[in-house]
This record gives sequence, structure tokens and C-alpha cells, in this order.
Amino acid sequence: MILVVANATAREALRGRTGLALLGFYAVAVLLSRIVGWITPTDGHLVTTDLVMSLQSVVGVLVAIATGTALVQSEIQSRTLYTVLSRPIPRWRFVVGKFAGLAAALIIGQAAMVALGLGYLAVTGAPVTGWLALAGAMTAAEVLIMAAVALALTAVSSPLLGAVLSIAVYALGHAVAGLPGLIHHLQAWQQTIAIVLASLVPNLGPYAYRAEAVHAVPLPWPELAQAAAYGGLWIALLVAITVITLDRRQL
Repeated sequence: MILVVANATAREALRGRTGLALLGFYAVAVLLSRIVGWITPTDGHLVTTDLVMSLQSVVGVLVAIATGTALVQSEIQSRTLYTVLSRPIPRWRFVVGKFAGLAAALIIGQAAMVALGLGYLAVTGAPVTGWLALAGAMTAAEVLIMAAVALALTAVSSPLLGAVLSIAVYALGHAVAGLPGLIHHLQAWQQTIAIVLASLVPNLGPYAYRAEAVHAVPLPWPELAQAAAYGGLWIALLVAITVITLDRRQL
């Protein structure tokens, strides 16, 4: 049953107008990124490459938030959720299936972005390395985490509030990455509060490998494995929160 729900969700997400519109925006932005490279006083290829990789993160996260916040709410509004849950299917299987389908659709979208971005860089003469592909994969992991964040926040709030909070989590998740370099400026009690608050949001710093990849800086494999495990734990936790929340709601 999980695979059935996942398959239907993936097809629905791939046909969604919001996701397709944002992917179209990414394609146009990538084509225009070369203009920024032309007018910059530094190496135009580096600037273009950095912009292309950054666009993948921004657009990918927006797609994840837009689809993640509407994932279960759209089922409730269209009343298809009642039909599904009237069958002998546990709610956790329904939620896991929905997220699995969304994750599959997002991975397909991210793969398309990486292929388009790297293909465009190759056509324009910019150096294309395997590190850029790895950076694209790290960004895809970041997008999956944000999809789980959007799903969990929407389960405990409204879709609009969930979207706003998801964007805030995205910003805080990158800000947390710089906390170790700033925490020594705080007093002892302030450090404790900062650490506690930072632990409430996923640290997205390990997935922002884009700047290093542009300069072909190798990423140690232990760090890559740690980032994968860390992201998997956060996704599992957020999906579990969604399951518990929906299980307690009167639908």
C-alpha cells in the first residue's frame, strides 16, 4: 500500500503546476546566469557556475516547500484522504507513502536541474567536474530535508503558516552552520540557549558544498557519510512527528 500511495503522489507532484513553474523559472535563470558572468570583473565562469549551483538550492527548496505544505492538506480539502483512510491502512503507511512519493518526484526534479545546469555550463565553456555533480547531490539531500520540514510543520499548523515557518527554518538552518565560529562571543548562559535553540532546526551547512565544488575542493568521504546519516535521521524524525500529529487529529 505504501508503494501505491507513493506512486500516485509522485505522479501528482510531477504534474503539479507550481513545481513545473518553478522548474521553468530555474531553466530561464540558468540561461540568464551567463549575463552575470559577463559583467563581473572576476572569472565569469566561476560566477556563472556558483550562480547555477545556488539556483538549484533556492528553487529546489521552494518546490519542496510548495509541494510539501500541500501534500496532505490537499487530500483533506478534496476529501480523498477520507476515502483512503476508510480502508484498513494505518495512517503511518499513508504518510510514509506520501513522503516517499514526494521524495521521488523531488529527486527527479533535482536530477533534471543538475543535468540542465551542468549541461549549460559545459556548452558555455565552464569547467565541469565531478565535484559539481556531488554538490548537486548534496543539494538534493537538503531539499529532501526541507520537504520533511514542510510536511511536519503543515501537520501542526496551516499550509500558509507551514510555508512561512519552513522558509524560516531554511534560513536558520544555514545560520546554524556559522554558530561554532560565533558562540565564543556569547556568555555561558547565552551559549546554552543558543545551542538548545540551534538543536531544534536541522543544520543545513553540511549540504552547502556548492562554493567548494566550484573551486574543485574535495569533500572528505567521512563528512559525506556523516551528512547523509544526519539528514536521514532528521527526515525520519520529521516524518514520525507528522505521523503522530495526524494520528491524533480528528479527520
